[in-house]
Amino acid sequence: MKKGLMLFVLFVFALTLSACWPGEITVETTFNADGSGTRYIIVDVMDDTLSSTPIINPDDPNQTEGKGAVLNDKHLTGGVLAIQTWLEENAPDFITVHEAQVVDTYHRIFTMSFDFDDFDDFLEKYETLVNLSPNLSWDDFDAAELPQLETTGGFKKTLTFTESKAIVQASLDWAVDGIYNSIYDAADLTGFVTKDDISVLASYKATINEGVYEELRHYDATVEEGNAQGDLGKIINVESDEFEVTGSFTNTGLIVIIIVAAAVVIGGGFFVVTKVLKK
Repeated sequence: MKKGLMLFVLFVFALTLSACWPGEITVETTFNADGSGTRYIIVDVMDDTLSSTPIINPDDPNQTEGKGAVLNDKHLTGGVLAIQTWLEENAPDFITVHEAQVVDTYHRIFTMSFDFDDFDDFLEKYETLVNLSPNLSWDDFDAAELPQLETTGGFKKTLTFTESKAIVQASLDWAVDGIYNSIYDAADLTGFVTKDDISVLASYKATINEGVYEELRHYDATVEEGNAQGDLGKIINVESDEFEVTGSFTNTGLIVIIIVAAAVVIGGGFFVVTKVLKK
C-alpha cells in the first residue's frame, strides 16, 4: 500500500516538474487593393532537445510557482521535427510548407503560407482547409462567422476584412487533429492532455495597407490563475472572438480611366473645333 502511494506521489510530482507546452500558432494575412494577398500560418514549438538546460515554463518565468520545465520532444513520435515531415506530407497542394527554422535558441518555427489571387480565391482555399477537418465543415458556420471583404469608395478605395476566431481555428483543425492522432504520443500524460491542449491560437495579425489589426501573445504578471495557491502571472493569447481590419488605397485604376476618358473628350472636342474652323 505504501509503495503504491509512493509511486502515485512520484508520478504527480513528475507532472509538476515537467510538462508539454502547446504549439503557439500565429496567423498573419496581408491584403492588396485588388483583394489578393498572402496568409501565413506560423507554429512555434519549444524543442527541449535544443536546450542544454531545462526550459523555464513561460507561465512561471521567475520559477516561484513550482511549475515544471517544458518537455515537448518526448511526446512526439520522431521528435519535434516530425511536425515538419507531417506537414509536408499532408498539407494541400496550394500551401507552401517552408523549411523549419530555429530562433531564440530552442524555438522550432514551422511556417506554412498560401497566396490568393482575389478574395474569391481566398474563400475557396479557406473553405478547403476547413473541410479538411474530420470534425468540422464550412457549412457549420453562419455568415457572420465566415470571412468577409467589403469594398467601398471611389478615388479612395477602402477595404474592410472581417472573420471570426472560430473559423480561423476551424481552418487549422486539419493539422492539429492530424498531428495529435498521427504523431503525438501522450506517454505518461495520457488522461491529462487532450487535442485541445497541444496547440493554441497565440497571435493574430491582418494588414490592409496602413490598416493593421493585431493581438499578440504576451505575459501578464497581474492575472490570477485561480488556483489554490493564488499564483499570479499568465501567458495571454488571442482573446477576441472576432477580428476586423480596414485599410485604404488610392484607386489609381479609376483615376487612369477618368484621365483617359477626359483626354478622349478633350481630344474629340479639339478635333471638332479644328474641322469647323477649317470650313
